[in-house]
Amino acid sequence: MVAGPRRAAVAVPHPGERLTTALDTRTNGDEFVRIAFVGAYGNGKTTLTTELSARLGLGRTHGSAMRNPAGGAPKPLEETTESELIQLAARRFIERSVEESSLKNGFLSDGSVLHEWVYTKVRLAVGRYPEPAADVKTAVRSGNTGIYEEVVDQLSLLAQEHARTGYDLFVHCPVEVPLAVDPLPISESFRVLSDKLMLETLGKLGLPVHVVTGSVEERISQVLALPNVPSPH
Repeated sequence: MVAGPRRAAVAVPHPGERLTTALDTRTNGDEFVRIAFVGAYGNGKTTLTTELSARLGLGRTHGSAMRNPAGGAPKPLEETTESELIQLAARRFIERSVEESSLKNGFLSDGSVLHEWVYTKVRLAVGRYPEPAADVKTAVRSGNTGIYEEVVDQLSLLAQEHARTGYDLFVHCPVEVPLAVDPLPISESFRVLSDKLMLETLGKLGLPVHVVTGSVEERISQVLALPNVPSPH
């Protein structure tokens, strides 16, 4: 179980660096580990967690695809309204929480319960294609957007409380290569802002973060070297 938060200044880790704003309370007798892999869309979380799940024999959690909100015609995430976007984020939070609680022997979370909040927060603040100089905190919001964002911020408190106690390790997959899909669902600036918000939030919560970089095999080796991660089967 992760210890309660200790308030500290926000620190963005460098590759291989661990934030030390929270105590690691797991003991050698613990036989399970709950690892949250965080990072923006396209940062390699799914590839890494899929491979690690097979090697470690741990379940992988991710929730259903973020599309087709209830109560209307099917539509992709990119076409959702503000209210539909919030609905999808809430649905993902419920799915992740239920799925994680069912895996008693540990799990690998592809994104964590914070992922949907970060995406929704950044999209409401600056849109899917922000300019390189955009900033989530200083971006000008319309009246309606501000109201939706206030709701999202309240829901985020639930996700942050879950993050405090629901994971033993946080592994950050940073932006290392540009998106290779066409059309782009988000811009590179959006990915940078998402990573920044995620790391700032984890820092404020006082939760340890490990950064893994390089190829898939290099990232796997770095994860396997972390404390309390079981040996491959």
